[in-house]
Amino acid sequence: MIETLILADDLSGAADCASAWLSAGESPLVLIDSKAGCDDTTVLAVDLDSRAMPPRDAGATMAAAVAHFLSPGTRILYQKMDSTLRGNWARETASALQAAAAVRGRRPLAIVTPAFPAAGRSIVAGRSLLSGVALEETETWAREGLTRPAEPGAWLSAEGLRIALAGINEVRLGPHQLAALFADRSRAGDDAVVCDALTEADLDVIAGAALALAPMPLYVGSAGLMRALARAGGRASAPPAPPIAVAAAGPALIVVGSASEVSRGQVRALVEERAITAIMVAPSVLREGFASGPMLAHAQQIVATLASGADLIVAVDGSEGVDLRDGRQLSAALADLTAPTLHRLGGLVITGGETARAVLTRSGVPGLRIHGEVEPGVPVSSALGAVGIPVVTKAGAFGTRMTLIRCLDALRGRSPSP
Repeated sequence: MIETLILADDLSGAADCASAWLSAGESPLVLIDSKAGCDDTTVLAVDLDSRAMPPRDAGATMAAAVAHFLSPGTRILYQKMDSTLRGNWARETASALQAAAAVRGRRPLAIVTPAFPAAGRSIVAGRSLLSGVALEETETWAREGLTRPAEPGAWLSAEGLRIALAGINEVRLGPHQLAALFADRSRAGDDAVVCDALTEADLDVIAGAALALAPMPLYVGSAGLMRALARAGGRASAPPAPPIAVAAAGPALIVVGSASEVSRGQVRALVEERAITAIMVAPSVLREGFASGPMLAHAQQIVATLASGADLIVAVDGSEGVDLRDGRQLSAALADLTAPTLHRLGGLVITGGETARAVLTRSGVPGLRIHGEVEPGVPVSSALGAVGIPVVTKAGAFGTRMTLIRCLDALRGRSPSP
């Protein structure tokens, strides 16, 4: 029975959210193919692949998923949104509220906070910050070509929802007072409450207050709020597991579809520290398609390197500039290059949700079973289906300089790097 249902707009986010339940003794399942079976899990995350859809299609996809997967036994209905507000999350929230009302007979209140303090994301006075900097002033915002204010409440209001705010002073009154505020806003006819959060403790208060609501609310957040819900609502809370090491029996392939400066720094660190071969593929080459001369040359080098048993990085070269709106095309081209080699691998690391979905779908992988984490927000899974190898997924802008090194070390069965 699905007790926790997570509906995400990309694959790395789905896996990141689901892995929060490892500490509660669960073994979450992430579906890439929504038609695949899911009878043996209490925590299910579904990648809707909706971030780059037209808004109307994204809303319809969310509504269909709620109608299909939400059951009477579901305790937590969670819409995973991007912590930097990318994608169609506001339209999806409006659609999820309507669909949940149709299934349950009563419209829930949405509790919204994209804050993820462990990754430097916070909400202050209803505005999104990244490492203390207003989101509108960051590289992430500029690369997405976004111009609207980074205020989640304003985005929801634009979808016709009635919004209330819970500022940091209200959140820090504690869960009982905040639960009363949520109940008051629901009775007043509000559709959503956007909550400030700067710390993990703030998220714990929000989770505790929301879990006391009846009927069940719709939770809208990044992995930060989900981790707080797992801490507050886990059936059998267990101590955090140590970083997992899986000792893959074969070469490891690291596919980096993100051109963010964070990912580029992680690639440089891995090359410097582990002397691993890196194939940097220019976006212009990826756009030419698999039949072009440069792409065929890259494909031959990939096959030869992996056949020798050596580990390998294949990454988008961000030095020439990448328009993030081309992400789907670039991810598909990376999948054309790398997916045919999965049968040669002992393990796979993929950075970027679109890239992860493209590579795994191209290889016939219908889903992932999560077993542990390299570090918070970087889950290690086994691929379902014939491929069956360990897979590490990571959002593009997450982690530190050492994160990809830790990912490779985990696949190699080494102790975690400091």
